[in-house]
Amino acid sequence: MAGYRVAAGQNHAASRLAIEGWGKELEGLRADLGKMEGIIGLKPRLTSGWAGPPKDFADVLASLVATVESKPDQTATVDAQTFLSAAQLRLDDYREAMRRKQRAEAASQAAKVAYDAYCTVMEEELDALYQDVQEDFSTFYRLINEGDEEKFTAKLSPTAGKLDFSVNFYERGLFPPAAFHSERHQDGMGVCLYLALMKRLSGDKFTLALLDDVVMSVDSGHRYQFCKLLKTHFTNTQFVITTHDRLWAEQMRSAGLVTGKTSLSFHGWTVETGPLVESNAEVWDDIAAALAKNKVPEAAGTLRRHLEFVARRLADNLGASPIFKSDGNYELGELLPSVLVRLRELCGKAADAAQSWGNSAEKDAALERKKLLSTCNGAVNVEQWAVNKAVHYNEWANFGRKDFEPVIAAFLELLGCFRCDGCESWLYITPRGHPDSVRCSCSRVNLNLKSKGK
Repeated sequence: MAGYRVAAGQNHAASRLAIEGWGKELEGLRADLGKMEGIIGLKPRLTSGWAGPPKDFADVLASLVATVESKPDQTATVDAQTFLSAAQLRLDDYREAMRRKQRAEAASQAAKVAYDAYCTVMEEELDALYQDVQEDFSTFYRLINEGDEEKFTAKLSPTAGKLDFSVNFYERGLFPPAAFHSERHQDGMGVCLYLALMKRLSGDKFTLALLDDVVMSVDSGHRYQFCKLLKTHFTNTQFVITTHDRLWAEQMRSAGLVTGKTSLSFHGWTVETGPLVESNAEVWDDIAAALAKNKVPEAAGTLRRHLEFVARRLADNLGASPIFKSDGNYELGELLPSVLVRLRELCGKAADAAQSWGNSAEKDAALERKKLLSTCNGAVNVEQWAVNKAVHYNEWANFGRKDFEPVIAAFLELLGCFRCDGCESWLYITPRGHPDSVRCSCSRVNLNLKSKGK
C-alpha cells in the first residue's frame, strides 16, 4: 500500500497499474485457497513459488524508484517547516499566557485597591463602633455599679482578626474582665455590652428584647440600678424579662420597671394546662369557679397561695419588718401582720405630714385609708380561721359555698387597702431606704411622708 501511494503521488501510471494488477491477482488467489477445488487447481503454482511478483514487476518498480530518486531532497525543508510550526504554536501559547498574566495582574491590582478601600472603611466603621460601644458600655456599667466603680472605663480594639476587650480595675490598669472581676461583675458587663451593641447597631429599631434571668449573679442592690438603666436609657424598648427569682420580680415592681398590669407570675405549670398565671383577676375568677362547684378546699388553697404571694410582695414594697429568717422562708402568718402594721404606720405618718403642711384633704385621705385598713383587718381576723380549716382535712369543718364566701369577701376588701383603684397596682414606698412617699404606679395614690420643717 505504501508503494501504491508513492506511485499515485508521483503520477507513475505503469507502477500504479502493476501494483493494482498484483493486488487483484493475490485477491483471486485468496479466494481459490478457500475452496478445495481451488487448492487442487493451484497445485502447480504452489509448488513453484506462488508468492513471487509478476513478470516485469521488478523493472516497473525500478522505474518508479528512479523517478523518486530524481526528485530534489526535501528533508531540510520539511524539518524547517516542522520547526516553524512548533515554534508558532509555542509562540501563540506564550503570547496567550502573557495576556492572561497581564489580565491577572490588572485584576490583582484592582482587587488590592478594592480590598485596601474595604479595610480602610471597615476599620473606620469598627473604630467608630467600638468607640461608641465602649462609651455606652462604660456608662451603663457605671450606672449599675453607682457608688462603687464611678471611674470605670473599658477599651475595645481589633487585633489580628479578633476583638480585645479590656476593662479598668479600680484605676489599676486595663485587664480582661475575667482577670480580676467577680462573676457578678462579669454578668453585669455582659448585659451592659449587649445593650450597648444593640443601641449602636439597631438605634431606634431596638424596640423589643427578651432577657431571661440575666441578673441571677447580680446582688440585690445592683439590680435596682439595672432597673434604673433600662428605664432611663431605653425608654422606647419593650423588654420581656423572665425569671424564677421572686425577689428579682418584686424588685422590678418596686423600682417601677414593671407594674401590676405589665407583669405575670406563674404559680404552676402542667402539660395539660400550660402555665397558671398569678394575676389578681384570674385568681379571684379561679376561686369563684371553684366555689361555684362547691369545691371549698380548692378555693381555700388558691386563696392561701395568693395571699402568700401578695404578702411577700407587699412586705417588699412597703418595707415591712417581719422577724428575720436567714433562709427567707416566711409564712403567711408572719408576713401579713407585719404588712398591716407597716401600712397603718405609713398612713399615720402621712396624716401627720399632711397636717404639718396644712393639707386637710391629704390628711383625711390618709386617715380614711388607715381606718378602712383597721375595719377590714377586723373582719379578716374573724374569718381567717376558716382558711386553714378549709385547706386541711377536718371531719367537723365541712364548709360549704355560703360558709366560705364571706371569707373571700373579707380578704378581697383587705387587699383593696393596699392597691390603687385606678391602675390596680400595689402601693410601694419611694425611695426605699428613707421613704418620703407612698404611691401607686399612676400616682393617683401619693401619700407624702415628709413633714414640714419647723
